[in-house]
Amino acid sequence: MAKRPTQEEPHKQESVEEELLKLSHAVKQSPSAIIITDAQGIIEYVNPKFVDITGFATEEVVGTSATDLGEQTPEEEAKMWESIRSGDVWRGEFRNKNKSGEGYWERASISAIINQDGVITHYVKIAEDITELKEAQSALRESQRQLFEQEKQVEILKFANDMALKFMHELRNPLVSIGGFSERITRGKYGEDEVMEYTGIIYQQAKRLDKALNELLIQLKTAAEKV
Repeated sequence: MAKRPTQEEPHKQESVEEELLKLSHAVKQSPSAIIITDAQGIIEYVNPKFVDITGFATEEVVGTSATDLGEQTPEEEAKMWESIRSGDVWRGEFRNKNKSGEGYWERASISAIINQDGVITHYVKIAEDITELKEAQSALRESQRQLFEQEKQVEILKFANDMALKFMHELRNPLVSIGGFSERITRGKYGEDEVMEYTGIIYQQAKRLDKALNELLIQLKTAAEKV
């Protein structure tokens, strides 16, 4: 004898249909791009946001492989498939191209739909366009790089100024001594002992000057290597 339908069954049917209608509306109105594929990755459905982001019409992508839309390396693609085929949720970023060939970035999550028998029947990909975020991050990195370069230039200029002041201080006394004693020898009439004393002083001051120059060159070389 056939089972007579109870009064609850029509209500359950209506409830399921209402839930499906709500889910369908949510998917269509989602601010994220949504792709549903079969177990082999062939596209069965895309929502309006996907069309808006990529420029591809629904009929242009339904029936094609979802992997054709991305620019993953073979290694990245293999890891993604390994993850979702095992039932895990894969999350990552894609570099894609829209219909006009322009590149854009998307952040996506891909998960499997598994039936009551534990078999994967479909995959769902939910993605958002993060191109502007990527561009902002790139601009920030470039700004930080330029700031770093400017800070290095300021440090170099400060170092050069400090070295110039130090060098002038180190040179002043030896140069004054060399100039003064040279002038004495040139203009005066001194005995051999006095001339030897003055030339000895000039020699010592010249050595002091040479030492200061060598130290300056070493410090400049060290600073240049750091830059």
